[in-house]
Order: sequence, then C-alpha cells, then structure tokens
Amino acid sequence: MPYVLFLLICVIWSGSFLMMKKASLVFSPISVGAWRVAGGAAILMVLWLIRRQPVGWRRRDFWSLAFIVAAGYTWPYCVQPWLIAQHGSAFIGMTVSFTPLFTMMASVPLLGIVPHPRQAIGVFGALVGMGLLMGEGFSRQIPATHLLLAASVSLGYALVNVWVRRGLTHVPPLMMSLVSLAFASVILHTLSFWSLAPTPTNPDAFWPAVISLLILGVAGTGLAMFWFNKLIHDRGPLFAGMVTNLVPVGAVIWGWLDGEQVTTRQIAALVIILPMVALVQFGAPHSPIPPIEESPVST
Repeated sequence: MPYVLFLLICVIWSGSFLMMKKASLVFSPISVGAWRVAGGAAILMVLWLIRRQPVGWRRRDFWSLAFIVAAGYTWPYCVQPWLIAQHGSAFIGMTVSFTPLFTMMASVPLLGIVPHPRQAIGVFGALVGMGLLMGEGFSRQIPATHLLLAASVSLGYALVNVWVRRGLTHVPPLMMSLVSLAFASVILHTLSFWSLAPTPTNPDAFWPAVISLLILGVAGTGLAMFWFNKLIHDRGPLFAGMVTNLVPVGAVIWGWLDGEQVTTRQIAALVIILPMVALVQFGAPHSPIPPIEESPVST
C-alpha cells in the first residue's frame, strides 16, 4: 500500500504544475495558492466528518503548527505559482527534487537518523542529475535569485517533513493536513487582496483556469497532502520526500505536451535521477509508528 500511495501522489503532483500554470493565466499567483489550499481543506473536512478521527492536536503543538503552515503550506503556494508563471511548469516542476537531499541532511540533527549508505548514494546521485538541471536553468538565463526561491520551497518541505516525524506523530495525518490547509487558506486569502490578477490574453482561458483550481484543490492539495502525511507517519520523511524526485518526470511530460521546450539536458537529468530514486526507495528500512488511540486529545 505505501508504494501505491507513493506512485499515486507522484502522478497527481506532477500534473499540479501544469494546473498552476493554467490557473495563473487568470488568477494571481497568491490567489492560485489561496484557492488551492481552500479546496484541499474543504475536501478533507468532508472526509473528517465521515471518518470522525481523533483531533490529536495539543496546546503545546501551537508553535510547531505555525512553522508547518508557514514553511510547508503558505510559502510554497505563494512562490511556486509565481515561478511557474515566469518560467514554465516543466522546469520549476523539476526543482522540487532537492527535497530528499535537504530531508536527509535535516534528519541527522533533528531525528538522529544516519542514512543507510545505499540511501546516501541514491540521494547524492540524484543531486548530480539536479546539477544538470540547474545548469539548464542558467542556460535559459533564469536569475539565480529565482533558482534560490525554488530551492527554498524544497528546503521548507524537507524541514516540515522532518519536524512532523519528530514531534507530531500523535496527530492523525488527516487532521494534520486539514488544520494546516485551513490556516494557510486564511493567510493566503488575506494576502491575495493585495495581489493583482493578470489580464488574460485569451478569453477562453477562464474556465480552464477554474477547472485547474478545482483539480488542484481537491486532488493536488487535499487528497495528495493527506496521503503524503500518511507516508511520513508510516514510512518516514525520506521515503515520503523521494516523491519529489519522481514528480519532475511527469512535470516534464505534461509541460512537453503543453508545448514547453524540453531539452536533452533535462532528459539526461531524469535518466540519472530515476534509478537513484529506486535505489533509495525499494527495500528501504522503516520504523512504523504505533497506531493512534481512537480517543480525542483535548489538552
């Protein structure tokens, strides 16, 4: 089951970059993020009302929640749509592959987990492919500051993944995703009042943009984030984080189908990254977390 969820998340998130590009033709980048997390929170609220899982949150989790909302939900959903509008979905979709490297680096001091030699080889091998990708970015004259912004999203994802595993395993994955998305929605909708929407050059772009937002909210944010937090809970942050090394494959394919330029260097990067993902994932050891008690925690 973990591998099924892993592949399903890869498929959904790889298409999310193209959905963000379509939505950004009509809505401002912050509005794209705001409606995306709002849709995700709405579908997870429905699931929670059906399943009635325990809440799990405790008062002492407040600062952890604030960090997760800021670094894992608010910042990425502001930055990614803007970068995609500037440079296309295929290239920006590939930059999330830095997440496993940052996850492995953060797991040592925060979790006390020293990676297995095979995992280290896989992550650093994937980094070689990412080096090719960054070289592709410079050849396209993408500003270094934009590349750093893209890397900051991966760093935020990695730190949040590790922090969830470190101190929030008592919170059910469904409630973790629901509360985080709900708070991020409030923040992003507030910020969206000060952001200007682009003027669509194509009048037929409106409804594709709306449909893209619906797909982003329900599947790309709500369901996929819930499943992703479940993978962190069940298999650990490095296992889950390696999703971001397969997402670029789909992002490149979707971008190519949408008419974006795909170069030989990008293909070479993927050829290197894919076997490195397999090296880390298959047969990776894990330490399952005991099941969460079925009574809500209200302290």
